[in-house]
Amino acid sequence: MGLNDLFKEEIEIESKDLSFLKVGDIIWARRYRTNEQKEKIEKGHQESPYIVIKKKSGNIYGLLCTSNPHGEVKWKMLYYPLGRLNYDMKKSSFIYCAKVYRLEPNQIVGIIGHLSKYDFNQLKKQLYVLINSSYRTKPKIERKYLDFKVGLGDVLLKNKERYYIYAFDSRYFYVNKLRKNPKTNKSILINNTYYSFIFTEHEKIRRNSIYNLVDTFNSGEIEIINNYRIKSYEELKKIKTSNLLKIGAIINYKTNLYYIYNENNESVFVYQIFSKGIMEPKMAYIKINDKVYRTYFNTSFIKKDILKKNGYVVRRYASKEEIDYNNKMLSLPQNERRNEINKLFDSPNEKDIDNFLPMTVLENEINKEYYLIISREDKIIEVVNINDFKDKFYFELEKEKCPFNYYRILSKEEYSLYLKKIKDFKEMVAMFDK
Repeated sequence: MGLNDLFKEEIEIESKDLSFLKVGDIIWARRYRTNEQKEKIEKGHQESPYIVIKKKSGNIYGLLCTSNPHGEVKWKMLYYPLGRLNYDMKKSSFIYCAKVYRLEPNQIVGIIGHLSKYDFNQLKKQLYVLINSSYRTKPKIERKYLDFKVGLGDVLLKNKERYYIYAFDSRYFYVNKLRKNPKTNKSILINNTYYSFIFTEHEKIRRNSIYNLVDTFNSGEIEIINNYRIKSYEELKKIKTSNLLKIGAIINYKTNLYYIYNENNESVFVYQIFSKGIMEPKMAYIKINDKVYRTYFNTSFIKKDILKKNGYVVRRYASKEEIDYNNKMLSLPQNERRNEINKLFDSPNEKDIDNFLPMTVLENEINKEYYLIISREDKIIEVVNINDFKDKFYFELEKEKCPFNYYRILSKEEYSLYLKKIKDFKEMVAMFDK
């Protein structure tokens, strides 16, 4: 890969005095120090961009950038994406965060630019999380070089609980708690990881208290999370307004949770459900409002006038599809429920298309190209090839017949640039069609 293959403009460095280089600079450098090392590197990959991450004792240390991240990109902390349009690049590039390289003066070829304040802060947070993780390879960089600011979209660990920051002021972080087991409570898919937020519970953490940063989201991911939060608030508001005793409702009655599977004029027919605790052999899972609950399916009934007299609260309602699924589980013999439970958590042929939202990049399994979702209406998505705006089309999503895999979510800044480029391209085509 040559410098001109990735970036459109660069400034060549002739002097070996590199004191003018700053932390955060994007530079072009040789990946080898000797001819012997050069011969071991495939042609086209002997030079790469690096991010200057620290300067120490006259030495330059950098993070390698690549346009072809390994499969490990499935864990977002290993690679930080450089927005192709943010830095006027010809194709996408990713900063490899797991290793810091010391660069000799004769390796450095040119200077390309400088990371934005936003990207550099996000990169430092990502490095910090990686260093404190259990991942086998970690970058060797001292904490003093990672002077990041904690803020919106960060996840803190405090008293063994994880909290997502949705707002802050000079004294507090305002947070939502994250569930400990997102596998059984799939909520939002971000960078191949599921997160389950408890949007209905609000807490605050003093900014000067003891906590640890364990995850972070970019501006695009934050917007998607906020959309889910708004949807959750609207659903909760509807439930509080209606409080109807109907099939598919979860009710809180006398400190217990019950699921209404049937009802008539006088009574509701229920079974008790549990949101926490250990899964026992005689139990099964049911689904309500995208959340999974455990139950023994011990059915009973409660008189409606008794409920109204003693007081009850409707927590949420199941969708029609979930009601059908729960009824199916109730009707199955106990020995057949286990197969259904396995299907609930292991559906390799199904794609989680609910998380295919605007700002999301998908990988096409057939041509291995990457497509950006720019709009969605029900199951119809409008996508455009991130490298070729002529390749744009509409596609109807089906879980079992979908050629796309989830890849990543763009930042709001990069997404806005793509939308502008797409608009400019449309206008140019329209001009030539006249």
